[in-house]
This record gives sequence, structure tokens and C-alpha cells, in this order.
Amino acid sequence: MPKISVYNPQGEATSSVDLTGMFEEKPNRDLIHQVVVAEQANLRNSIAHTKTRGEVAGSGRKPWRQKGTGRARVGSVRSPIWRHGGIIFGPRSVRDFSKKVPKSMFHKAVRIVLSDMFASDKLAIIESLERPSIKTKDAVKQIGDIRAAAKLSGKTVAVIIKSGDKNLWRSLRNVPAIEIYRVSDVSPYRLLRAGGAIITREALAEIERIFAQ
Repeated sequence: MPKISVYNPQGEATSSVDLTGMFEEKPNRDLIHQVVVAEQANLRNSIAHTKTRGEVAGSGRKPWRQKGTGRARVGSVRSPIWRHGGIIFGPRSVRDFSKKVPKSMFHKAVRIVLSDMFASDKLAIIESLERPSIKTKDAVKQIGDIRAAAKLSGKTVAVIIKSGDKNLWRSLRNVPAIEIYRVSDVSPYRLLRAGGAIITREALAEIERIFAQ
């Protein structure tokens, strides 16, 4: 079984922990690409929206009589060929970009990314990050000490905590260089965006329980 060092809140390696086989998953670039593309599609919002002839402003009255004027026949000022008329086949906000990914595929992608982070020394385990109060400055310094001790490079770091740690969550949620997630929010895309990951020991046990299969 692979071993990894465990750091205390002061950034000192005090012990080690055995990781399960989920941190030895073989790479699969095609699977990661498929899952990440699906996740990005699920985050996409359909903003562009055009109005049809039934939605634009304008009277339903016929502009002029059908015959005898010498002009082309017209039924409504809201016609798509008129200026300010409706749009034909334009983008609509009801478009759905979401894609479904089977749970087994998603879990395997998480295991692959975590295995790659472990093999690349981009993973650090800490005993606990619980805070008695909300102090952003102290929490950021603590994360910085752990990053320096574990030699985690990159502009951002993902901090993965157990559910319910509200003080730490509120201390770090608005820090640009730190992305804090609960175990239930872990995904391949979010892990890949970060240059490294810091996982609490309790969160590690939860990750191994949820994503092991």
C-alpha cells in the first residue's frame, strides 16, 4: 500500500498514513476528457435569447390592404423580414447543454486524478484544519505553511474538508488562491484546476469510502 506523510496544523510531518488502492488507479486520458467536458457542459448557462415573431412588440394589424397598393403583400409588422421583426431560428435560453455521466465513470475519474496528484507529489494530508472561530488571515497562513512544507506548487490549491466544518469554510471561501470543497463537491474538473490538494484526515476517510468504487 502507498504511504503518504501526515502534517500537523503547524506544517510539520508527524506521521504517515496508508492509502488504499484507489490512489493507484491507472491513467485514462479519454475518460478524464469525457467527464471534464460533461462537467463543464453542466456548468454552462444558456444566456443568449432571441424573440420570435410571436414575442416581439408590435401590432397584429395588417399594415395595408392586400391588393391595389403596388407594394408587396404584408401580414404583420412583426414579420421576420421586417426591421425589428421576429428572429428565425435564433438562440433560445431554453437550450439544455447538460450531459449525463454514470456514477461509476465519475468516481473512476476522481480516482485517476487523485492517483496522478499523489504520484506527482501534489497531495498533502493534514490531521485537522478545524478552527474555533472565523479568521481568514490565520487560516490562510496555516494553508501557506502546509503548502511550503509539502512543496505544493501552482497558483491555487484545493482544500478538501469534511462536511459541516463551517468556520474553516467561511474563513477560506473568498480567498482567490484557495479553493475549498466539501467531499461531496469533489470532482475531476475542480481537482485539475488546482496545482495541488490538501486533504484533512477525516475527509480522506470519507473520500476513500465514497469514491472507492
